[in-house]
Amino acid sequence: MRGGIRAVLLSAVAMGLALPVPGQVAKSQAAAGAKGGSAHTARLPYTAKYNVTRVRTLANGAILTQESTEVIALDSQGRRMTSTTPAPPPGKQAMTHVSVNDPVARTNSSWTVPGKQATVTAMRAPGAPSNCAPATPPATTPAPAVSRPKPTVEDLGTQTVQGVVARGRRTTTTTPAGAVGNNEPLVRTSETWTATAPGLQGLVARELNDDPKSGKMTMELQNLTQSEPEPGIFQPPAGYEIVNKPAPGSECPVAEGTEMPMAPIPPPPPPPAQ
Repeated sequence: MRGGIRAVLLSAVAMGLALPVPGQVAKSQAAAGAKGGSAHTARLPYTAKYNVTRVRTLANGAILTQESTEVIALDSQGRRMTSTTPAPPPGKQAMTHVSVNDPVARTNSSWTVPGKQATVTAMRAPGAPSNCAPATPPATTPAPAVSRPKPTVEDLGTQTVQGVVARGRRTTTTTPAGAVGNNEPLVRTSETWTATAPGLQGLVARELNDDPKSGKMTMELQNLTQSEPEPGIFQPPAGYEIVNKPAPGSECPVAEGTEMPMAPIPPPPPPPAQ
């Protein structure tokens, strides 16, 4: 038996074939998946922390600056947690608003820290029809079509933000003078830098928005941890009251001035036979 195995090995060497070492097959399959050999590239778990700054000019010329911290965590099962903590006024306690999208439990949850209550809303099943009949709007004269300005998109190349290689795109939209009562053209720009590494697609490293109406917003990645987040961050804190809500559309609201039909009252049973 040993002689037969040795003969096979010698034959393979003579033919110039490379034999896989233990574990090489699994690594090759994983590499093939990362290069597109698989139809879907696995998302890598991470926790990203951002600094967000919003600057707005008020009607009286005063400049209002708001700063906040945002944390986004994604695990290997696709659960996503987003927490936003605005900078509190002097002498006030910071409030953190948390939202969780859980495709495993098929729920969307939200709560505030500090707080006492969390809302958990069920997701509709894929393809499930709504139980509510669509309301028939009153007949109206259709409004004339409004010509929307066509945005221009510019490729900004790549940059490295906190060790993350990201590609940038700038979208510019110009509203002509007089289109919305403006005496000058309104120029809006949106710049987004997203990670290019396999498994991190969709991770925003930097975002900048400049809108004459709403002001300027800057979102900058400060720290990225590429590992599984703590499971507890996807659950409401211990001791919170849980308010469960059905999936949107699974229950229909009652129109004002109407009442729900009452179930028919069953007839009384016949008297016992004498």
